[in-house]
Amino acid sequence: MSHMFNTDLDRDEAFARLTRLIKNTLGVDIAAVSTIDAGVQSFKSIDGLVLQQIPLDESFCRVPFRDGCTVIIPDTGRTEEFENHQLVTGAGFKAYVGVPLKTSSGAVFGTICGIHKSPRQFSERELIVLEDIANIAASELELREHANVDMLTGALTRRAFMRDSVRLKELLRRKGLSLTVLMVDVDHFKTINDKYGHASGDEVLRSVAMALKVNLREYDLLGRLGGEEFSVALEGDSDRASKIAERLRQAVSSLQFTFAEKQISVTASFGVAELRCDEDFDEALNRADTALYAAKSGGRDRIEIAAA
Repeated sequence: MSHMFNTDLDRDEAFARLTRLIKNTLGVDIAAVSTIDAGVQSFKSIDGLVLQQIPLDESFCRVPFRDGCTVIIPDTGRTEEFENHQLVTGAGFKAYVGVPLKTSSGAVFGTICGIHKSPRQFSERELIVLEDIANIAASELELREHANVDMLTGALTRRAFMRDSVRLKELLRRKGLSLTVLMVDVDHFKTINDKYGHASGDEVLRSVAMALKVNLREYDLLGRLGGEEFSVALEGDSDRASKIAERLRQAVSSLQFTFAEKQISVTASFGVAELRCDEDFDEALNRADTALYAAKSGGRDRIEIAAA
């Protein structure tokens, strides 16, 4: 979800095998599999260079990402776009071949590439192999996205949320930072389903998830735990998290829907629990859930903070 945490969460041996295959098959000095989002190239695996992220406009991969097709540069020093680029003049990278990674609908979301430190050509056979590897990488990434993301709301699945939250907890603990958990439940959701139908309920869930997402920071984690219940894991203590929860509560309560020619609004209740130093993530989640129950018992459309 976030470039701040991608490099800690996303390293994977499956992609390391692909970069080794690229490097050995093409005989290049560097091979990489990467995703691209918001102008940043994040490496799922890179062989031959120590690098986690790079601004896209500083990368050779901006060309296949921009053009949406395989790009071969036999000698980067002889191209107008890169002849004075620091990757050429400073790092001495001379030859490049890159293939865009595309979703099944054709959207480009990353690249695989090979880089060599001296000028060279790439054969038709090498390009076929590289494009086959690109298809494997794209399919694997897309399958993982479907497995990790709830298809209705775009939030993380329960399993992915729990996994990434535990990793986030360990990362923040190493940095000496606090982690707080929010439990979120849409009030009277069963009434909406019963009165207006499940399609209307689905619309409410999609809109609530979007309202939560756009009011969170890029590196906060949002998961759908089941039904109308969501959870958020974020950096910060309970005071900071309660302010964020209030912003989320207001965002949800401002939503408007028209079902059966009647305009309705929805609200949500929140439970907040800061992770204790000796506590597992699921224990904090349970305390947030208890606080959520208290918020709903206390009248709904409100926030309850668990005892420290």
